[in-house]
Amino acid sequence: MKTKVIAVVSGGPDSFCSMVFWLSKGFNAEVLYFDYGHKARFREMETVKRLVDKVNRVAKERGWGTVEKIHILDMSFMKRLWRGTQLTDESVAVEEEYRPSVVVPIRNVVMATIATAYAYTVAEEEDTNVVVVLGSQYDDVAPAEDWGPKYPDCAPECFHSLQAAFRICHFRKYSSRVSIWTPSMEMMRKRDVIRKCYELVGDLIFETWSCYQGFEKHCGRCESCLNRKRAFREAGLEDKTEYMY
Repeated sequence: MKTKVIAVVSGGPDSFCSMVFWLSKGFNAEVLYFDYGHKARFREMETVKRLVDKVNRVAKERGWGTVEKIHILDMSFMKRLWRGTQLTDESVAVEEEYRPSVVVPIRNVVMATIATAYAYTVAEEEDTNVVVVLGSQYDDVAPAEDWGPKYPDCAPECFHSLQAAFRICHFRKYSSRVSIWTPSMEMMRKRDVIRKCYELVGDLIFETWSCYQGFEKHCGRCESCLNRKRAFREAGLEDKTEYMY
């Protein structure tokens, strides 16, 4: 039976590269982009559309799988519910160091649930196996003092438990056809993701968007920008990203 990918892509290197890994193996994909009313959403949407267009050209040249569709999902109403976070609340400043307020509660769980619900539809309609791909990588599971993992919904056990629950919660005939994959489930760190992706698409990786702000350039100061800088350095790559600072 053939396999298809449903990739949750934000425009950042983790999610973009995760999608690229599967395309390079010959699997076609559909992309889900979630607009949950966050500060960088318009910049991210532009980035996703541009990256998909460019990677499809590369994919066709190399005989990879391609992205068949992009689905822009309007979840902007969640901004009213996800209050008090740096990403969604205009009254909360984006900080340079990690704070728990940078975490949008179970955001990956919400996205993985919607993506999997769609994946079951695709599995049935197209008579195929489906892999739901998210970009969560193992650096995000690092401990944050007494809070536990910095980003709890990036942890491998989070995705393993979700996959188990989803398979219980749908018809057995189709439940085993859908699986979840993330870099964190293979203990891949951000530097590993970036290095492998660079080998596949070269400088296209520098066109990804990491910043929590929606400026013309990466701010260079938010936690996500700092993580990006560190990952390129650890990967042994010259960082060609344009930063404000």
